[in-house]
Amino acid sequence: SFSVEFDLNCGVGSARELQTLLSSIYFAGALTGLILGGFLFDQIGRKKTIFLGYFVGFVMTFSGTFCHNYYFLLVIRYLMGLGMYLSATGLYIMTMELTPLAQKNYANFWAHCCWAAGVIIATAIGYFVREWNYMFLATSLCHLILNAQIFFCPESPRFYVINQDMASAKRSLKFLQSLTTCELDIDDMEIAESGKVENRQQTLRQQIAEYLAYPPLLFETLIQMYIWFFVGMSYFSFNFGWGSIFPNMYLGYLMSSVSEFIAYIGVVPVIKFLGRRRAMMLMLVAAAISFLVSIPDVPLSQGSKWDLEGICALVGIVLASGIFAGVYLWTAELAPTSHRGSVFSLSSGTARVGSFLGPYIFNNLRPVTHKAVPLGIMALLSFLGAVGGFFLVETGDKETALTGEDVATRRKSYRYRL
Repeated sequence: SFSVEFDLNCGVGSARELQTLLSSIYFAGALTGLILGGFLFDQIGRKKTIFLGYFVGFVMTFSGTFCHNYYFLLVIRYLMGLGMYLSATGLYIMTMELTPLAQKNYANFWAHCCWAAGVIIATAIGYFVREWNYMFLATSLCHLILNAQIFFCPESPRFYVINQDMASAKRSLKFLQSLTTCELDIDDMEIAESGKVENRQQTLRQQIAEYLAYPPLLFETLIQMYIWFFVGMSYFSFNFGWGSIFPNMYLGYLMSSVSEFIAYIGVVPVIKFLGRRRAMMLMLVAAAISFLVSIPDVPLSQGSKWDLEGICALVGIVLASGIFAGVYLWTAELAPTSHRGSVFSLSSGTARVGSFLGPYIFNNLRPVTHKAVPLGIMALLSFLGAVGGFFLVETGDKETALTGEDVATRRKSYRYRL
């Protein structure tokens, strides 16, 4: 119904470009939201920023119910990306800050399983709701209900600590204590890390100054940005290209969701056994190999529409999803509390650039070149990500850094080895 209403049903030439633009402009909005979030997460708080994204995401998605103009739809998609990535990124940051170190791997697993379940819900909406306006209505209601937990979550105590508001940090800790059987006299406790921020002001100028004052913080952030760029490009290249990879688009998305669940389940023991650093390097190298193996045209059986590329695509989405889950967890632990919002926003922002470019690779570059070109590019980018991962530190056995100075101290005695 969408293609007919906007005269895009031919699916070639300018029609294909207009359809691809609608997919990609969502990530342009997401990039804008992440740039905004880079300031808001660390300045006004995780929770307030999530509320802002939650409201914008719901209102704009709901507005799609009444949209019958292509350019208005572009605006809706742009602002949807802005709002939803503000809320989604903020929720993840707050989740990791409310989770003890020993449990973060499992919390990360749960968060990404919810993501995969969301893909299944989105696929079901697309399959059963045939009118595209009502797809927006159904999606807005899911967004309203499934993100309502933010009303009941406390602000991260770590955010209050970095802003020297120890009284508010203790109030958050009291709320968390009420969910357990612990009986602690939090009012009489001294927050151990308060001394680190005694003479520090949490401002944008201070954050920028610390990127320059502590080169290890800047170095680690740049490597993370590159890995996120690759993850965004590969993950969303698949998820906007199933129609060209598989004979049935809905089957492709459904199998993609199943593959993601496999990845999120499998990545937990891999990270636990190998650690963050080795697990990420292994998955990035395996992804590069998968891209290269998928280049030859090898049908699985005579007359079958399934071929080697389709199988490698499923393996690829498992690896991309595993890297996706791993880099979220790793970034949450590599970034200090003082810069966690900005590091996530910078890293996820570069992923949105990759997300924007990814659909063009699979939807536009593939038809006009040999498929070895896009797949070879992806293999090279994946291998370079593994090289970058080699120069980051293992964080699974270390307490979360509070400031840029902690990051510099953490790297002083670190030995780089496989």
